[in-house]
Amino acid sequence: MTYLLPSQFSAILLLGLGLLLPGCCANNVCDCPGEAQADAIKLVFSAKDFSKVADLDTIVLQRYPLVIIPASGSNPGTKPETVTLTRSAAQAYDTIVINNSTPFAQTSTTKLDQYQYYVRYFPAPRKARPAFALVIDKVALQGNLDGNGCCTCYTNTQKSITTRKDSTASTNTALITNLKGVPVFTITK
Repeated sequence: MTYLLPSQFSAILLLGLGLLLPGCCANNVCDCPGEAQADAIKLVFSAKDFSKVADLDTIVLQRYPLVIIPASGSNPGTKPETVTLTRSAAQAYDTIVINNSTPFAQTSTTKLDQYQYYVRYFPAPRKARPAFALVIDKVALQGNLDGNGCCTCYTNTQKSITTRKDSTASTNTALITNLKGVPVFTITK
């Protein structure tokens, strides 16, 4: 009877693994087209309703978490995150993309559906306060991880937003829009 020494066993094991590894998925690069933008909300201002390009040269986006902590004592409470988009006349009707990490930084693993968004613009002639263009009260997202054994890609299966025209509009006038069928939401007056 032949016995393998520990060094011989290790050599055979490594040789066997060396033959198996080229078939391993670790060497594959996964191509998941559209995965980075799967959950993105795309907004565009209607050229018909916002005919003054000067109105759209400064867009202010604010993001509030769905759970707001009120101010009390030394706690300042929840403050919105704000991004100001300065646009040229040529960019006035360009698409605005709100995604998990754009234009706001992603906080841990929190996705864009954990926030409420306010979109404002400065009407010409310039006023001290911007006007509401849109409030996105709710973002509904669902998706699947689909794979073939080596690659797993995220596929969005549901994307809708609940919107209203301004902060004082009632929830009865809210509009739910399915963004799976219409990938870009047009902001109207």
